[in-house]
Amino acid sequence: MNRNVFATRAEQLRANRQGLWLFLGALAILFGAAMLVVLSIRMQAIGWPRDLPPLPSTLWVSTGVLLGAGLALQWAVVASRCRQMGELKLSLAAALLLALCFLVLQTMAWFQWTEAVGELGALQEEHRLAETGFMLLTGLHAAHIIGGLVPLGLVAWLAIARGFASPSLPGTTIYWHFLSVIWICLVLFMLFML
Repeated sequence: MNRNVFATRAEQLRANRQGLWLFLGALAILFGAAMLVVLSIRMQAIGWPRDLPPLPSTLWVSTGVLLGAGLALQWAVVASRCRQMGELKLSLAAALLLALCFLVLQTMAWFQWTEAVGELGALQEEHRLAETGFMLLTGLHAAHIIGGLVPLGLVAWLAIARGFASPSLPGTTIYWHFLSVIWICLVLFMLFML
């Protein structure tokens, strides 16, 4: 009994790509809906606070770190195509390290911004709504970063420990580029809406 659903490897790759794009489309809808929720809450709030602190500078640093992870992954794709295992291992290790660094910076940003909001008297409901919007958007993105660490870690482990370039590398790279684009959209949204 043949368990392979696809007649050729090309069909399987095409199905994988289509599945990835459907998944990314669903995630785009999820993030768009989260931004609409925050916008709706802001528009319905009786008095949105005008004295909110600026976004923490850590968000700008973490944006650069996330873009660096995407560049490292793109470097890994090129190294894989050129069969340069040393470069592949180095670029994947860099991408994994930068992704973890991004999460640390995000945690710092959460503490910085909630502390700054608290100093302004966050006991008012409007301040809590703004703080919740910030936590919702950045937390949702962080959850997808954590989820992305699984395939990134697997691809990196296969290259570093096994000397094997995973066929999942291009799809993993596209996912991380997607997260970078979403992050830039979220930061711009928070900059103008919070």
